[in-house]
Amino acid sequence: MVSMRITVILGADGAPFAHDLTSHLEPGDELVVIAPTMLDRWATGLKVCPDLDALLVARASSVTHEVADELIAIGYAPAWQRPSDAVVAAQLVRTDLLGAGYSLTEATSAIAARRDLGFTLLPASDDRAELHAVVESPEGQRAIHLSEVIADPSAHEVKELVLVAETWSVSDAVRAAIGTSDVLVLGPSSRTLAIDPVLRAPGLRESIDDDLPVLIVEHNETAPPTLVQIAGMREPDPGRAEPVTADAATVAIAARAVVR
Repeated sequence: MVSMRITVILGADGAPFAHDLTSHLEPGDELVVIAPTMLDRWATGLKVCPDLDALLVARASSVTHEVADELIAIGYAPAWQRPSDAVVAAQLVRTDLLGAGYSLTEATSAIAARRDLGFTLLPASDDRAELHAVVESPEGQRAIHLSEVIADPSAHEVKELVLVAETWSVSDAVRAAIGTSDVLVLGPSSRTLAIDPVLRAPGLRESIDDDLPVLIVEHNETAPPTLVQIAGMREPDPGRAEPVTADAATVAIAARAVVR
């Protein structure tokens, strides 16, 4: 059987799918998962990467929130910001490595190596680029991190989305992964919050050959309707796109079929 190299772009809501997909690969197959970084932020002194964090701890044996609950109890963190202890551990290691001069890609690799993921995990970019929302408030319009809106959409009247960044592009590791892929898989994840932001990242589309097979995994939009509307038209699907159901076994079969 011919081995294949699959690259998947997905966010936190696709973490279970990514782990399930590994169980349907054959020896010699390689799986690379690219996670969005536009919801990243700094909080309580730590580098928070929601999509990377979800992929890193999706198989945690138990879920506790003692650190987050203590921070909330003493009024140091808002109630909507409640990561699990396993996620806090990953954020501590990431922050320490970034402070030592390592890139986000390198820090992610170091954490992933200790989590036995079964796939290579890459952040979409090493650059800091955060999505913020301009919202109405009693004092007028102000910008807040998009994560705060997602935590409680009904509490905010969003006017527009703004990407806050000096310069940014997809990493060299992402370009290399896509350039050597046999098939690219998009999702299952929110097009608004995960897939489209990565597709819009400078340097991403140039890495995708027009002839590359691209499987578009069916997925119900999980972003709040207001954000979907403000984000506008979804990005065109790249490469030779074809839809596939959101089942890991089906995706693995479809990927092998187009690789042959």
